[in-house]
Amino acid sequence: MRRMIIFDTTLRDGDQAAGFAFDQKIKPALAVALAEAGVDIIEAGFPLSSQADFNACLNIVTALKDFSAQAAVICRGKMSEIRKTASILDDTGILHVTLPVSDAHLAAFLNISRTQLIEKAIKMVSFASGLVSSVEIGAEDATHSDFNFLCEYCHAVIEAGASVVNIADTTGLFVPSQIISLVTLLRRQVSGFSSGQARLSIHCHNDAGLAVANTLAAIEAGCDQIEVTVGGIGERSGNAVLEEVAANLFVHPEIYNVSTRLHAEQLSGLADYFYSVTGISPGPMKPLTGWNVCAHASGLHQKGLVHSSDNYLPEAVRICNAIPKRIVLSRHSGKAGIQLMAEQLGLNKPNNTVTEQLLNHIKESGLRTFGITEFLKLASEYNLLPVDFPQPVFCIGFSEYCTDGYCRVTGTITSSISKEQTVIGEGLTVELAVLDAVKKVSGLSIRLNKTESIGKEGQFHLYAEMLVEDQMMITVSRFGFHLSRLLFECCLDAVNRVPQKHPTKKTALFTQNK
Repeated sequence: MRRMIIFDTTLRDGDQAAGFAFDQKIKPALAVALAEAGVDIIEAGFPLSSQADFNACLNIVTALKDFSAQAAVICRGKMSEIRKTASILDDTGILHVTLPVSDAHLAAFLNISRTQLIEKAIKMVSFASGLVSSVEIGAEDATHSDFNFLCEYCHAVIEAGASVVNIADTTGLFVPSQIISLVTLLRRQVSGFSSGQARLSIHCHNDAGLAVANTLAAIEAGCDQIEVTVGGIGERSGNAVLEEVAANLFVHPEIYNVSTRLHAEQLSGLADYFYSVTGISPGPMKPLTGWNVCAHASGLHQKGLVHSSDNYLPEAVRICNAIPKRIVLSRHSGKAGIQLMAEQLGLNKPNNTVTEQLLNHIKESGLRTFGITEFLKLASEYNLLPVDFPQPVFCIGFSEYCTDGYCRVTGTITSSISKEQTVIGEGLTVELAVLDAVKKVSGLSIRLNKTESIGKEGQFHLYAEMLVEDQMMITVSRFGFHLSRLLFECCLDAVNRVPQKHPTKKTALFTQNK
């Protein structure tokens, strides 16, 4: 089993993505998170793009001193820029010099011939090698280049001292079979790759949605290093996704036959941290990290889960410790979904007749999903609530008022055994105000672990992961027209899900007329 080097360029290529320049104070913390997850090389950025980037790269190099991960920085092929960029690195750092190799890029950017490019590359690598311990030379737009020339270029820069040559599919041109052919050709024609004198690195862009597939194909063909980003962030449509590539390597060792330093159980947390500090949302269908990857709404799938909780649980999700499992009731659900939800909520087991009636009600309700609170209200009508299970509380009105640094929300709530009650919550943000209101209602402490939403004015889909009393994780999603109200209703779902676990915290609203 050969060793695969993981080169992460989230902080460089990801940072360059349009509209996503990171807060420079966040970048060292992200670098540490990447190092803790087992990434081998962390590209800190493009130091000479601005003074702020130069300072951030210095801070990242310092932050990584206590880790085994190496820091890398990138620069253009100019002597003055190489010298200044190299000054950032310590004796373990990697200087990444980028040069174009396609005829189109040579004409557009450098206005030189192929022969002149090789002469320039040899000079740049020789000079850089005298400044740092390791030089990675790029081959930008390699998949548009003449491959015989590309082989010549690789051989020349390796002989000049490059320890890594990075082959870039800059515009996401290739498909997996083409990547395999190219990697195979380079390993056969360039002795420095086959002998181990230099690493063959692959950097795939996702313009046609094939970056992960192409990266895995390159690994299968024998490359030594892959360049990836968390969440696939990067120029235009982004890059190969670190966590998705890693998951496939973990699931199929018999195919890829490589080892890495990555810690599978940390990848989901790394992605969560990345999304939280950057404000990016993966969306519900994103592999491994989307909130729907373990959500089951169809009757067929729910029936499978009755027989085994591992049915319809992808191995990659299990290995990478991803999103919690969630049962969703909708018009697509079946009897098994009713049984699973009742069991999950700790209700009395419904007989076949009641199950059929509950299912018919859900299918005819017209709701896109039938939430926890709605199900508990319906279960109460069929006497499925245990004796000590309080009636569910639900929202019948909501408003908010926010100014700079202050928010107040007003929720009108009730249950089947209580009168309407108004509760007011206050906080610096609307989220804190909602949590304040819910605590006043229930006495329970709820922490928002994650919230993500999609949609626009008039229709939103909100997903929330909430930790109740620092003990129980509740995951719910809701559709509606007002995000703040949806969050309030999600929190009520969590309260209604666990009140029997905390009988001493019940308020008058829960016990009134009991």
